[in-house]
This record gives sequence, C-alpha cells and structure tokens, in this order.
Amino acid sequence: MTTRTDAVRTVRGMTTAPFRGGLRLVQLLLIAMIALLIVRGPFYGLVESGPYDGAWGGPSRSGAWLVHAALAVPIGLVAGALLVASERLRRRLVLQEQGEPAAWWARPVAALAVALAAVWVVLWVGQL
Repeated sequence: MTTRTDAVRTVRGMTTAPFRGGLRLVQLLLIAMIALLIVRGPFYGLVESGPYDGAWGGPSRSGAWLVHAALAVPIGLVAGALLVASERLRRRLVLQEQGEPAAWWARPVAALAVALAAVWVVLWVGQL
C-alpha cells in the first residue's frame, strides 16, 4: 500500500525528471565542446593543413595555431566549470526528488540552462 510520502515522491520525480534529463543533454553538449576544443584548439596546426589566410591569427601557421590555442584554453576551462555546475545542479534536483530540502531556484535554473543550450545548438548549426 502506498503512503502519502510515496505519492509525493512520485510527483516530485515526475516534475524533476525532465530537468535532470535536460541537464544530461547539456552535459553531453559540454563534453562534446571540450573535446572539440582539445582537438581544434591547441592542435589546430595539426588538424588544418592550410592555407591560413582566412584563419584567426593567419596568414602564418604559427599565428593561427597560437590564436586558436589561446582561445581554446580559457573557453575549455569555462566549459569544464559549467560541466561541474550542471552536475551539482542535477544532483540537487535528485535530492529534491528524494524529499530533501532544496533551494527554490533549482528548477528555474535547470530550465534556463536547458533553454540556453538549445539556443546555442541552433546558433552553432546555423553558422555551419
């Protein structure tokens, strides 16, 4: 026989599950971005064979390599910090589902993160 507590947990799980799933997609996106930054940033000169006339830092290979590496490292650090923050937010939602007291801002921030990731994907695909 289910109790009132079980019913409340079920409802909480139904309301946090989409946010937790969305945050997993955000994390997957961040991991893919970090992998791309590792390949295309510090190793740009090995990935692109040239010419570097239209590349950032071009027209020389060393200039393009330096600029891509200089941009990839800080962006990768920010992406890593966002990855950690999204996991902490997802864990907070899991605790909220289990009945632990949670901050009021957890769900709105999760919704905002998922929405911003969706906008970023649309803009990224549009520039390809």
